[in-house]
Amino acid sequence: FSFDGSPVSVTPGDGQDYMVVFLAHWCPHCNAEVPRLIEWNQSGGVPAGLKIVGVSTAVTSQRPNYPPSQWVVDKGWPWMTMADSENMDAANAYGVSGFPFFVIVGGDGTVKLRASGEKEISAVSQMVTDALAG
Repeated sequence: FSFDGSPVSVTPGDGQDYMVVFLAHWCPHCNAEVPRLIEWNQSGGVPAGLKIVGVSTAVTSQRPNYPPSQWVVDKGWPWMTMADSENMDAANAYGVSGFPFFVIVGGDGTVKLRASGEKEISAVSQMVTDALAG
């Protein structure tokens, strides 16, 4: 679910290509990556037909930028954002190993790529292109 309680879905195999981006509000690499992803979107770099979904995970009130529901608004994140469970069920299901963490899921439901760490937009763009070409 999103922060406002509305459902957020990534339905593997529904014919839709997805990029799921796992973000932690306190992570300096996530704070650097979010503006890059927004710029990528605003410059028309996001491939047509790619649905981007954010997942706010690893939430802790003792860290900077809490609460994450306000953090995504303040950052200007334009895509739907799912709030992960306190136990990080979504992050664990996708095998998150660091932040930010990218998962590309093809329209056939196959996970095409998993990658962690801060990336330049050219690298994100190439990563998506390569993952969806295969």
